[in-house]
Amino acid sequence: MNLREIYLSYDMLEADLIKGLLEENGIPCFVRDMTISPYPLSIGKFAEKRIAVDENDVEEAVRLIGEARGDGYISPEGAFKK
Repeated sequence: MNLREIYLSYDMLEADLIKGLLEENGIPCFVRDMTISPYPLSIGKFAEKRIAVDENDVEEAVRLIGEARGDGYISPEGAFKK
């Protein structure tokens, strides 16, 4: 499996929503927590979560995340990784 990071989220709950959405659609998903904080709470760029999927699932995963953003299921505050 060749993983590719496709999306950045700054909210753990939102990252979990995305993970659930992708897995419900048959796409295994991994969330990498890049939080930099000595405290259990972190805000903004210091709370980055990276969503990764297999290279073969990138196109479908990006489509699903894009639809979820358009429908308001997840916030538009995250960003697709290029």
